[in-house]
Formats: sequence, structure tokens, C-alpha cells
Amino acid sequence: MEIATVTAKGQITIPKKVRDRLELKPGMKLAFIDHKDNACIITRTENIHYGEISLD
Repeated sequence: MEIATVTAKGQITIPKKVRDRLELKPGMKLAFIDHKDNACIITRTENIHYGEISLD
């Protein structure tokens, strides 16, 4: 588990381990998907096939 702190402007710095794991590059877009029990799934947008998301 990695932790990020939200700034007063609502921004976070994505921890390096997470950036490396997701192979993030500058300019890439991320999707924040609401999940049950106050959880959120974060993924690169090219990993999403809209209308086909199932989180159960």
C-alpha cells in the first residue's frame, strides 16, 4: 500500500512505486472509479472499455 496526501488545491503526487507499476508517463490520463465501502480504483484510461466495467 502506498499513501499520498491531498494538497489544499486538491492535488496529489502519485508515489513512484505506483507510477512505475502503472508505467505512467507525463500526459497520461487516469480514471478514478468509485467502488464500494469508500474505495476507489485507479487505472490508466486506455485500460477501460466503457460500458464493460464490472467491479463486483
